[in-house]
Amino acid sequence: MKTTTLTTLALCFLPFLGWATDTLTVEQCRAIALQNSPLQQKKLYAETVSALQIRNLRSNSLPRIQVGAQATWQSDVFGLPFNFPGSDIPEVPKDQYKLSVDVAQRIWDGGTDRHVRQQRELERELAAAQVDVDAISLREIVTDLYFKALLLQESEAVLVASKKDLQTRLKQTEAAVSEGIALRTSADQIKIQVLKTDQQIAATQSDHQALLEILAKWVGQNVVPATLVAGSSKAGNPAAEASSTVRPEHTLFSLQQRSLQIGKDALGLRAQPRIEAFVQGGIGRPNPFNFFETGFEPFYLVGLRAFWMPIDWGNKRREAQVFDIQIKNLDVQRQFFDQRLETSALKDQQDEAKWRAQLAQDDAIIALQADIIQRADTQVKNGVMTVTDYLTQLNLLTQAQLNRKTHEIQAVQAVEMQRAKMRD
Repeated sequence: MKTTTLTTLALCFLPFLGWATDTLTVEQCRAIALQNSPLQQKKLYAETVSALQIRNLRSNSLPRIQVGAQATWQSDVFGLPFNFPGSDIPEVPKDQYKLSVDVAQRIWDGGTDRHVRQQRELERELAAAQVDVDAISLREIVTDLYFKALLLQESEAVLVASKKDLQTRLKQTEAAVSEGIALRTSADQIKIQVLKTDQQIAATQSDHQALLEILAKWVGQNVVPATLVAGSSKAGNPAAEASSTVRPEHTLFSLQQRSLQIGKDALGLRAQPRIEAFVQGGIGRPNPFNFFETGFEPFYLVGLRAFWMPIDWGNKRREAQVFDIQIKNLDVQRQFFDQRLETSALKDQQDEAKWRAQLAQDDAIIALQADIIQRADTQVKNGVMTVTDYLTQLNLLTQAQLNRKTHEIQAVQAVEMQRAKMRD
């Protein structure tokens, strides 16, 4: 774990320094891809959103200030149906104005903010866990592309070696033609085979370059080193490592269940009363608390408010049942994921065993085919075998070498696909 972390830290500087070497291992490739992936920004955004939301929650404990203004005209106003002798009762104006400031201070919120804060922090963890899940897919994609490119790279090396053998054989045949020992047709047949091999090499190089360019996009670089390295710098048994590694999907399932449980616990807050103190003050015409003051007069109001909903007609009970079902549904999803993960790991292990078992057979086939080529070379020189038959045997040797290289890389890929599905 420590080695992997140090490797990843060292690879962080590669985008600024260029590729440090001309080779690239699959482990390095995965580390650089994760480092340069836009997925990392999602974690930063989640951290920022969570911090802002929690700051908003903290402001709920501060006084709430509201300024209001009102100007109205009404068709009728309050008035006495009689007059007091010796007194002048003011007439309430039909145009009325009011400017007020309301200040409210929460005293008790029933624990709502505490639960909301837990939910916001959990949402941040959920976003980070989802990034880790997406990173597993990225690792698998990069690993698959890497080994496809590696297979083409090694196939090209086999074809180039085969071409050199053909060119050596062509020189020998042309010398024999010039001495009158062999026919020009024999040399032409070898030339045709050289041209066919050139075609195969060109096609392989084109596909290899295309895969390298695609891999470079996933890795986040303009170019990927032309030389990839088979094998992994990380020792150990991936099956044993997988059994002791917590998959990010498991973390995500656990966090989702916690989120549902917090939502279920928050249902009880609805029965809690909310209490706040408030002050309202302002100026109005007429005084809203004394209609006999018909000019612009100041006023204020001080008090306590309480909100409480004692009956919800069974809504809380039914919503709690919904949360319980959703939690059970996550358990089912986790069981299905574990089942799929187990079968996938089993397939990777079986693939590795299958390809490694075929390597011994490949070696035996190559050894036998090489002996046939040596004997065929003598037979061609002695005129017992035609050049066409010789080229057929040579093609069989090349195909056997390609098969061995394919099986070797597929065995390593099976191991690395298991590692790609684990979080470093």
